[in-house]
Amino acid sequence: MTGNKAMSPLDPIVVPTSATPAMLAEIRSNQRLHFDEVQTTLEPIDKRMIETSNKVRIRGRVNSSQKQGTKIAQFDVGDYVLYANVWAHGRDKLRIKWCGPAQEIGTTSNWIFQIKNLVTGDDREAHASRLKFYSDDSLEVSQDLLQHVFHRHRGKSHVVEKFLQASYDTVAKCYKLLVSWRGLSELEDSWEPSQAMIEDVSTAVKSFIAENIHQDVVCKIAEAHDILVE
Repeated sequence: MTGNKAMSPLDPIVVPTSATPAMLAEIRSNQRLHFDEVQTTLEPIDKRMIETSNKVRIRGRVNSSQKQGTKIAQFDVGDYVLYANVWAHGRDKLRIKWCGPAQEIGTTSNWIFQIKNLVTGDDREAHASRLKFYSDDSLEVSQDLLQHVFHRHRGKSHVVEKFLQASYDTVAKCYKLLVSWRGLSELEDSWEPSQAMIEDVSTAVKSFIAENIHQDVVCKIAEAHDILVE
């Protein structure tokens, strides 16, 4: 009504000492120092968490390999197999969905197989640990089976679209690849361990390395994983 500026509820509070004025730049500088201190404090904690997680993972693999009767399955050319479709889920986690069947059409080594999608005809490499036996070469590939494969192929999600960059993670002490996921936005691109990507989508990784071998970090990834580039 009077046009006077409204009072703040804090105005009646008596301040025992005078406030120290500060420039905005000084405040921001102090905030940055505080953030740096927090980051310095958290880095060792993050490092210990990653190291502990890696130790637990390695110990689990060792225990699994030492179990009686545990072995990686072998397949013959012409066999039909289910293959694990792997994609990132959260931080340093992978989710698996079994797809197929697909047909084995060749071998790269004792543990690496070439499999072909029955619908698209696309072929890819797959590690034996990512395959399950479905049927031998006597399987009748009916229209119903093809429709089943097509449905599961369409239903898969969060698969690798392409690799964007490579780097070395000094905390995790491993090489990582920046992954663009099919059907997701750029904001959801994520850094994934190169070892996991080589195990699951080795052909795509090799193509990325061949195209970017001039980059020092990519060259080091090729050397670390014994990947030859012609």
